[in-house]
Amino acid sequence: MRVTAFAVVVGATGAWSGLALGQQSVVGTLRAAERSHPGDSDAAFALGRALRRAGQPVEAATELRKAAALGQTPSEKVAAYEELARVYDDAKDFYQAMSVCRHLGSIKTAGASAHVCAAQAHFVRQRAAEALSEVEQAQAIDPRSYAAKVAEGRARELELDVPRAEAALREAIAIDPGPADAHLALGRLLWGAGRRAEGLAEVRRAVEIDPEGPDGLFELSRVLGQGNESMAALDHAVRERPSFADAWRALGVERLAAGQLAAAEQAGRVALRLSPNDAVARVVLGQVALAEGRVDEADRAGRAALKVVPNSAAAELLIADANAKKGDIDLAVEAYQKAWGLDHADPSPLVRASEACHAAGRDTSARAFGVRATEEFPAWAPAWRALGDALAAQGEKGAAREAYEKALMASEGKIERDVVERKLAGP
Repeated sequence: MRVTAFAVVVGATGAWSGLALGQQSVVGTLRAAERSHPGDSDAAFALGRALRRAGQPVEAATELRKAAALGQTPSEKVAAYEELARVYDDAKDFYQAMSVCRHLGSIKTAGASAHVCAAQAHFVRQRAAEALSEVEQAQAIDPRSYAAKVAEGRARELELDVPRAEAALREAIAIDPGPADAHLALGRLLWGAGRRAEGLAEVRRAVEIDPEGPDGLFELSRVLGQGNESMAALDHAVRERPSFADAWRALGVERLAAGQLAAAEQAGRVALRLSPNDAVARVVLGQVALAEGRVDEADRAGRAALKVVPNSAAAELLIADANAKKGDIDLAVEAYQKAWGLDHADPSPLVRASEACHAAGRDTSARAFGVRATEEFPAWAPAWRALGDALAAQGEKGAAREAYEKALMASEGKIERDVVERKLAGP
């Protein structure tokens, strides 16, 4: 019986896939094991898989090709090529992924694997029909293929066929409830379909199965919404995969919302370094600059973001806030109106326009923006507070009192309740 480096690592850590160690620790441990067993395909495979999960695709591909070359059995070669294809799927490299799938197809014992591999590659180009064609061929070979059912679920989701996508993913879980993939895909599907509690439960299950998996941690943060648990999940995700640009960007947004300016700036800078055309990261850095009084820098960040994404409501809002801080109320109002025009789901442009006009002594305009904000978002406390300020400045005490009372009763949005209560108690 051959004692592999992979077996040595499992014995030393008590688990694989990061279940006992963080992904970065797993990589370090497996590097040492691979150096000790340079001819062991299992060791190269284990290291390659860990490197892929940690976001190091070049090194991962090298190790997995080595694992395929060293593999002494067809099953070892199949596993190595399957994982290598995932490296290229992650990198959105369709042609390299398909090249690996063709290698898989040349192995007589690969069975359904080559067709599942090709289906997954088609997801890189969002081609549901081509993916389903490969899935059908895979299922003709192995009707109980877990991977084929997961791929079918993803393809049905691309077709916006939620019932059939859900059915396929639940079948995958029935075939094998152990892996995280189907739970994660099902959670994302259900959450996107508005079944938030069910979606969150499935994503949590995926993270329970694979607690160090960066993709699951990122998805968990997304379905949770902003908050401490979400930030903790993002922190964990970027520790496990330091090159995870999407997670760094999201972490910057969350840190900013929590008022953690230094941490938000750090996350935004990492995201921008990893993805230089990231408009959201530029906005995060601009908002940090604005909060710290670097108004011109904030304005430049907003304009740079607009060059990347010309219809960015967040960038227009940043420019508007910067102009308001500089006292240029006309330019500010123009930018607030652009921001509102680009995103009617966000009350911030209307509320901040009201606040900026009130601060500039233009309370007729402040009132108009406040009225619009409360009409569009009647449960948004900051909208009622802004309207109350404008009404009070115009001497309409009764209407202002009513607006402040509605601000305190509103179910959404944060306000300084003690400040509003003092206004209600004032003369």
